[in-house]
Amino acid sequence: MPMFENTKIVANAASPSPSALPRRRRKQVVSLLLPPITAGQSLNDSSSGFLLCTAGRLRYAAIASFALALLLLARSGTKNGKSHDDMMETLTGSSRPFQYIGDLDPSEPQPWPEEEEDWHALHETLVKRVEESDSSSSNQAKDYLPQLVFYGDSITEGWNGTSFGNLPGQHRMWTTGEDESIRDVFANAFGDKSDWGERALKPPLVLGISGSRTYDFIWRVVNGEFPTSSLLDNAEAIDNNSDVFPIEKLERIYILLMGTNNLGGGMLPEPTLKGMDAAGRTILQLHEKHFPNTPAGMLFSELLPRKDDFRAVKMCPPRCKNVETLEPFQSFMPAIKKVNRALPNLLDGWREDFKNSRIILLSANNVTSEVGASKQNGNTMHSYTPVINCGHEMFAFDDIDELDVYMPDRLHPNAKGYKLWSHCLKKGLDVIMSR
Repeated sequence: MPMFENTKIVANAASPSPSALPRRRRKQVVSLLLPPITAGQSLNDSSSGFLLCTAGRLRYAAIASFALALLLLARSGTKNGKSHDDMMETLTGSSRPFQYIGDLDPSEPQPWPEEEEDWHALHETLVKRVEESDSSSSNQAKDYLPQLVFYGDSITEGWNGTSFGNLPGQHRMWTTGEDESIRDVFANAFGDKSDWGERALKPPLVLGISGSRTYDFIWRVVNGEFPTSSLLDNAEAIDNNSDVFPIEKLERIYILLMGTNNLGGGMLPEPTLKGMDAAGRTILQLHEKHFPNTPAGMLFSELLPRKDDFRAVKMCPPRCKNVETLEPFQSFMPAIKKVNRALPNLLDGWREDFKNSRIILLSANNVTSEVGASKQNGNTMHSYTPVINCGHEMFAFDDIDELDVYMPDRLHPNAKGYKLWSHCLKKGLDVIMSR
């Protein structure tokens, strides 16, 4: 039976309302109370000016070394009867416990409960970051490029090398200094060390919060995590009937990855897709509201592969493959594939409703697309490639050992993974900027 299809919930396994949920994340083993970090910054260069103490760094190094040792042990096969998932379960004391969300409306904006102080604190930090960006002056270079706005969950926040604003716990299985390496990857790809960063109208915004699902993401963007400053003089209205995309008016490109935590909370593929649809449309609607004479650019990513199978097993109960025998699901991948198969048609609907846009789907398929080619979709002719098939650059590895090189916990990229993924993102940006 395909994952999450025609399944039932165990009787009497009632789902609490969001406000009644207990604290979803256990206190991290590495809770260094670090100030918020921006991608491309070192920990010592954070805006609040705090320095990471030597004891804290040594503490993190010790934990990271322990995680690496377990990872190497797992890669060597099984030792003492322990598999990779067994090793991962050993490390998950610093991750959030499973909370079932399958009965929530994925498109209805709602924040995390008030007791989730770290989530709310990071949201407030991101709002301030957006406000600071809006109030700053823009780069009026003749060969300017649009500002990049990265939206998402822990994988997006990971560009900062953080989780809830702190160094991630040992369950992420990063090595010592991995956070700084990731920020350096970002700086060289999209930040101040890159050609894009030097020419961008404004520095990039990284607006990710670990654990985000579609409903709290929508709440975040309608409550301050959306930039509203105009960067160019675009007073002249855009002709939506024109075949020529007004690339010279493009001010921002939104890069969105969202949805895997819906599945991770026991939500079915269909409502997950509903939430992803609402998330993408919310960004495009806000853009249309604030910038009616400015085109929108969007890179929307398929759900990345995840092989943290032990978390799928732990969803039962209430989300079980067989509710009578309490047989659990063994993988998230069937559900992820079902969601991803539906995304091309979903995004075609956005293109039809938001004609003043270029919307690219980043796919993990290995089929090669010719960048810049036109493609017929129903009655719509796109003057650009609407789907970029990135293959390995979106972690589509058949060899699990190869995946472990880039996603040691089989869910979150490390520095090598982010560098690999950046190549896919750059391909999408090239298509949006094509004339």
